[in-house]
Order: sequence, then C-alpha cells, then structure tokens
Amino acid sequence: MRAKVILSMVLLTFSAYSCILEEGYKPEKRTQAAKLIWDATSNVISGNLYAADLALKLDLWMTAPESQKNQIEDRYFPGSKIRVTQGVWNLTGTPVFIYPDNKSIHTVGSVWKVMFADPLYTYPPTRRMHITIECTGDLEWQIATYDGEAANDEFEFEMGLSGRRVENPANAAGYIYTVSGGGSYIPFEYSFINESLIISYEVSAEMTFHPQSVQSLFNNYFYRAYQGKCSITVNDKKNSAVDDKILVEILSGSSTRILYKLTYNGTTENWESSTL
Repeated sequence: MRAKVILSMVLLTFSAYSCILEEGYKPEKRTQAAKLIWDATSNVISGNLYAADLALKLDLWMTAPESQKNQIEDRYFPGSKIRVTQGVWNLTGTPVFIYPDNKSIHTVGSVWKVMFADPLYTYPPTRRMHITIECTGDLEWQIATYDGEAANDEFEFEMGLSGRRVENPANAAGYIYTVSGGGSYIPFEYSFINESLIISYEVSAEMTFHPQSVQSLFNNYFYRAYQGKCSITVNDKKNSAVDDKILVEILSGSSTRILYKLTYNGTTENWESSTL
C-alpha cells in the first residue's frame, strides 16, 4: 500500500487523536502515516500499563500500615475513592474494577485481574478490556489482555514488565515500566465498525515507559516511551497484499522532549515531541 493510501485511512481513523489534522492538511513528512500508527500503538501500550499500575497501587494501599492509608490514597487515587464490594474493588466514578488474589500482587505466583467495563474517553483513550497480571519475580509481572465483549477479535496484548517506583510524590503513578512482548489491535474500532486495518507490534528492544501527568477527569497520567525499539506491521483484512512495515527507535527521552526515528517502507525520518 502506498503511503498516501494508508495515510488517508489512518487520518480518518485517528483524527480524534491529533489536533494537527485539519481540513486540507498535508503531511509534513513522508513518515506521517507511520507516526500516527505509532501514536495509536503507544496509546494501546500506555492503556495497559495504566491498568496494571492501578492494581499495583491498590496493593500498595492494601498492604500499607493503617496510619499511611489516607496518605497513599490521596497520592495514588486523587480523583477517585477506592471502594470494595464482595471482594471486588472499584475506583468510584469509573468503570474500573480490580479483582485481587489472596496474595499481594508483589508476591511471585499471585494473579490479579483488572476490568475496564467500558472505555474511558480520556486522553489517551483507554479501551474496554480484561487484564490478567501475574507476578513472575521481584518487581516483575506478565500481563495478558483481551477485549471482554469480543468487539475486537484481533485485540491481543501480552507483555512482560519490570517496574521501578516513581519517587516524585507529585506524580500519581506508581511505577516506571520496562516492557517486552507485543500484541495486535484494530485501531479505534468502537467508532469505525468497518475499519479493516490490523496493527501488529513487537517490542524488538526493551522499551521503558515513564508516566506523564495530564489533566483528565479520570486518569491523572499516561505512559510515554523514553527508550527502546518497536516493530509494527500494518495489514488490511480487505487487501491481503498489504504488509507495511514500521520501525520505531526512541533516540532519547526526558521530561521535556522525546526524540525518535521512524522507518516506514524504506524511508527514515526523525521526529520530536514535547512531553509538556
């Protein structure tokens, strides 16, 4: 598929994600389509990390001394209260439900589950999904995710995580994550039921995702990649000949800017994005 064809499809699909796409907009670079696909893929990974982080933070609260619980709740759940009904925890005002194991999620062998009963229409949007989180080592977890309503048979997410605690008390996130693994999805399928693109991705060199604070009704942060590589393949269910390749290489990342390189069907260009 030529760049202008895939670009026209992703512009339609991802116009909700980017304020730069206006009527009559012309791509600023030849890898513009690849950037949009990477933005969407990064948002999928971010949503899963955010879901896992909620469970890990709940566990930090549950295992804390009673004298520290209010402080932990205020820091990690500033926009919601954590409530439990028959063993299922909920963040008030959200469709997020957490099902703990009888062991801490920081204990090897424990398996927790998180369900987003409905999408969160925040930035970035978080899809409806069921997440299983298994502790596999010291600050290490394996995550598997699927769409519980089978709205997206192509949606898969399987990644290994290692975590490092966020020290900044002003940030509501619990951990910085280094990830490996991959998955697939149909972009923005809830709004475009005839969407035919299938995006498959694989972390080809471990990626580290840091939380970035954001003003939102439900989530106070999302995750952005500061280092690593990701290989992406774009296929089309309506055209079996489509097999576009994208390589994402994060060159540097910080709290103020991220520099990355995109290679799309033989064309390589650098991109820069602000984290402010």
